[in-house]
Amino acid sequence: MKSATLHAAAGAAQKLRPPRSSGLDWPRRGDCLGDAERERLVRYDRLMGTAHLVAVATALVATSVHIDFIARPATGAFGLLLGATVAFAAVYHWLLPLVWCSRTKVVLGLVIDAALVTGVVHLTGYHMSLLVFLYYLIVIAASLTLGSGGMYAICAVVSLFFIAILPFDPLMVNAFSQHIGHVALFIVSVWLVGLVSGSAASQLQTAERRLVHALGVQRDIAATNAQLSADLAAQLDATRALAASLERQREQTQRLADMVIRAQEEERGRVARELHDEANQLLAALMTTVDTADALCAGGDSPALHETLARLRKLADTALGGLQRIATELRPPALDEFGLLPALTRHVRDRVAGSGLQADVQIEGRRRRLPQAVELALYRIAQEALANVQKHAQAGCVHVRLRFLADAVRLDISDDGCGFDAALAAPVDASRIGLGLPGMRERASIVGGSVEVSSQPGGGTRVSARIPLQPVGIDLVGAAAAS
Repeated sequence: MKSATLHAAAGAAQKLRPPRSSGLDWPRRGDCLGDAERERLVRYDRLMGTAHLVAVATALVATSVHIDFIARPATGAFGLLLGATVAFAAVYHWLLPLVWCSRTKVVLGLVIDAALVTGVVHLTGYHMSLLVFLYYLIVIAASLTLGSGGMYAICAVVSLFFIAILPFDPLMVNAFSQHIGHVALFIVSVWLVGLVSGSAASQLQTAERRLVHALGVQRDIAATNAQLSADLAAQLDATRALAASLERQREQTQRLADMVIRAQEEERGRVARELHDEANQLLAALMTTVDTADALCAGGDSPALHETLARLRKLADTALGGLQRIATELRPPALDEFGLLPALTRHVRDRVAGSGLQADVQIEGRRRRLPQAVELALYRIAQEALANVQKHAQAGCVHVRLRFLADAVRLDISDDGCGFDAALAAPVDASRIGLGLPGMRERASIVGGSVEVSSQPGGGTRVSARIPLQPVGIDLVGAAAAS
């Protein structure tokens, strides 16, 4: 119980204990005073120097006009002390802080300040109001610069100086008992001023530390933000460079794709010409030879020979028709001569002929010739889509729809076949799409268009190609097709 009481008393005493000030942020041994603390100390020194000048001016006025009955006339010692005070204020508090700022200088200066103030007031007739003001100023300066310990030491020095001049004060000598209460009150007031100023200095220092910490945090945040901004700018530059590189790669890829398609078209044209110029002529010559042999054997009595020649002629005729169809598909002459509509209509008719597949072609919009590259791309897309329908769709009918819009042309090929799950991008039969779909998309993209495929199992498939009327790359591809 007793221990708890003592602990509670100690806690209460700790709460009643005034906060301690730390003064300036004095450096450790070997370190230099910071620029901010040096600037503050120079300001405090100049304040004390100004206070000395005010004290000297007040003393001169008091001795000159005899402000009260105890004012003393000026003497040689008085003038010497005033000159020393002015010189000390000018040198010690104004000039010396520019080259010397330390704790020792502050302590020594405050002690000399107290001594000079006491001497000036003693020689001018004990103007206690001036003395009290100057003493208070010294104590406040000590609380701001030295911290609690140094400040209480300066309070003790001031109290000793004040007590030391009491025997020379006429009022104290003549009526000591009447003024002893004033003396005690003054000494207590000096310590109370020290206590209050120390507490205030502690609060100011705490607030200042918080402010400095907050400013440091804000500075760190600003530095971090600046670094993040720099990193973001670098990343944006890198992104722009990457985007430019990707754009260059895309253009290169598009040029390569155009070169591939150009090579394909050139090869198709060459093969078509060779088939027309060589294979067709050979088959035609073979059919002529067969007809001649058949005529020579007309009077013979070998039915087997006649039957063999007939089969040979039929096979040659079939091969000739197949070669002509292949040559036409490789490079349809109607596409170059008459345009997309006749070539597409004829290709659809020839593709479904004899296959049992129903097909129709529907044309919408104002019919007109398109750039050669666009017509070639649409023809190849329709050709590949119809081939896929015929090979994989198991469809009964196919519908081809070509629409001439105001700013684009659109081709739709739809069937009623088995379809596939387009949402999962996985066809029912892996051979359903094959390599034709990427080729269609590539052809459309080269002329600035796109190809979309919509399908569902059992619901048929639709291939839609849309190409702007002025797509990127038309001239290049058109030149390739023309060559």
